[in-house]
Amino acid sequence: MGVSFLIKKEGLENIQKLDTLQINKIASFISNILCQSFPELHLSQSDLFIQISRLNMYTAKIPDGSSAKYVYGNSEIYFNENLNFDTMDIPAIHECIHYIQETKDTKGKLIKLGLYDLTSETGLAINEAAVQLIATRSKIARYENVTYYGMSFMTESPEFYPLECALLSQMIYFTGNEPLYFSTLYGNTMFEKEFKNASVGNSYYSILSEMDKLLYVENDLNLLSQKLLTVDPTKSKLLQFQIENKKKSITNHCLKIQNEIIQTCLNKRFQEINTFDDIRDFENTMQDFKKMLIIPENYSFYEDFCLKMQDKIRYKKDQIIKFGKVLDTPKEYVFETDEKIGNQSNLPVATSMKKLSKFGQILQALKDIILG
Repeated sequence: MGVSFLIKKEGLENIQKLDTLQINKIASFISNILCQSFPELHLSQSDLFIQISRLNMYTAKIPDGSSAKYVYGNSEIYFNENLNFDTMDIPAIHECIHYIQETKDTKGKLIKLGLYDLTSETGLAINEAAVQLIATRSKIARYENVTYYGMSFMTESPEFYPLECALLSQMIYFTGNEPLYFSTLYGNTMFEKEFKNASVGNSYYSILSEMDKLLYVENDLNLLSQKLLTVDPTKSKLLQFQIENKKKSITNHCLKIQNEIIQTCLNKRFQEINTFDDIRDFENTMQDFKKMLIIPENYSFYEDFCLKMQDKIRYKKDQIIKFGKVLDTPKEYVFETDEKIGNQSNLPVATSMKKLSKFGQILQALKDIILG
């Protein structure tokens, strides 16, 4: 995939190679903004500068108005000829980060771009969302309330990969930011391991797969929408029908991912409850996560899930009052099974703990009342 391919595919015109001074200016800007924005990563600005300065850079007239287009594997990036290199917008930073992500084998073949495994062709969507979050957060990130396909939600990236970014934000609510940043820039498994630890079952892989499907359907929808603009209105009924089906498919994929995150991650958090402090933290988690939801019309999944959790929390409170602290979950205990995702979830029986005295039970009951 070289220059001739990109010209043919994207319709690039007036291609001009940047000189060394311009390339160094861009490399300095990108390395500086990433190091300043993410000090916790302990990035080497000099190493980043050297790496980015080796990227083949061009300017071009880009028909769709994009700020930049990166050709992975060939180490080539094409900037819009009207781009201001002094400030560089988020899409241009996004494309430069793709170059930093490159992992090649001993023969020089590109095998990974951060979270995107090219050998198995998995993780494209989550990688695009991760790069977009990093690029956005390198500037001043602002959350916006948006509505797409009848779904309302808060996002840091309202124009680029808004659904994918919102879903990824839900995932990193349970892992923290740093594992995602490291895995995105260096292609390691830190984020994968952290999310597995924060969830139950094989949800990480199913989420990756569903997110890729979501991105592919969105791309299909864009192509159909562009085609609709050029079709005779009298012959557009089939296209409109296909477009509506794509929109429904996007909603279905999105909610499937969200519901899986809810069930697997919150069930895991619930399993870890041992004290009244844990219960308070868990209830705060459920309340905070609600602000991150992608909400279509008549969406009740999360409210129903929380109602079920309240019943289980009451059971745990009772166990803590009786036994003081949940120390163990016996192997012989029979778990409830969630039919939707096949996960074991729930309530430990505190058979291995010494029962509290009557006075101790009264103290625990008072603490329960105070902490709620």
